[in-house]
Amino acid sequence: MNRVAIIDIGSNSLKLIISDIYDNKFFQISYEKKTKLRLSNYKTRANDITALGIKKLTSSLEEMKKICTLYRCNRIIAVATETLRKSRNGEVIIESLKESLNLDIKIINGKQEAYYGFVSSVNSTNLRDFIQIDIGGSSAEIVLVKDKKLIKSVSLPYGSIPNTNNFNLLNKVSQEDEDKFKKIIFKEFDKYPWIKENKNLPIIGIGGSVRCIEKILRNHAFDDIDILVDYYMISYRNINSLFNIVKKLNLDQKREIKGMSSNRADIFMGCLILIKYLMLYINSDKLSISKFGIREGILFEYAESL
Repeated sequence: MNRVAIIDIGSNSLKLIISDIYDNKFFQISYEKKTKLRLSNYKTRANDITALGIKKLTSSLEEMKKICTLYRCNRIIAVATETLRKSRNGEVIIESLKESLNLDIKIINGKQEAYYGFVSSVNSTNLRDFIQIDIGGSSAEIVLVKDKKLIKSVSLPYGSIPNTNNFNLLNKVSQEDEDKFKKIIFKEFDKYPWIKENKNLPIIGIGGSVRCIEKILRNHAFDDIDILVDYYMISYRNINSLFNIVKKLNLDQKREIKGMSSNRADIFMGCLILIKYLMLYINSDKLSISKFGIREGILFEYAESL
């Protein structure tokens, strides 16, 4: 048996999973931890992570390393995504963390992030053809899958946090701001013909904010939504109904929604608006929420390599 830890340094949170990998390449996750970090909030105008942000990151990683030691992990695989990827001092921070914590961290690019999301999805669904979207704090990766093969992928700077900040989605959402988002995101999608050319495909959604959508709908948080959620799929009608209700709520009201993660209430609409307009753009009526993400994708790949 091989025990491995995966650490994912994202824009919104820092996540750790510890998994036992057996001789038949089957793995079982034995421990999970998530720390809200919101690293993207600690950026200067020059696009550097601030000293306070580095301090918080170092402290959180130090705690996670102690957990890995306690669980006697054979290996730690640590990756960083959009925030460190786009930070001017990202590489300097990585080198500093290696020296202070003896921790090797790999900054993965958008294509790699999309690939690991694809690996997790393709190994956990019966769907063969689909569009996958992984909505993180700072970016969103869109993948076209045909016959369970990755055909095309793109990383876009439309994560939950920038969407919320740039289109005034924190509290009640105006029709003007919604229309502005639709115009801009459709123009962005138009740059990639393979998105438009694959109409009607089901969508698989990845990410903590995406999983909030399913939790809210399954908890029947709103009596006036006719739930069409089966074990696998959520309809566009449900997504649109949920959007039209939540867009009228302020932040405090969002926090009271049954099933809403308190750590994601402020950026939830930044995720939901992107899901809604991707479904509308490709005329998809089926959204499947994946319980896996890039951490599990890395696990799948690592298990296969043993």
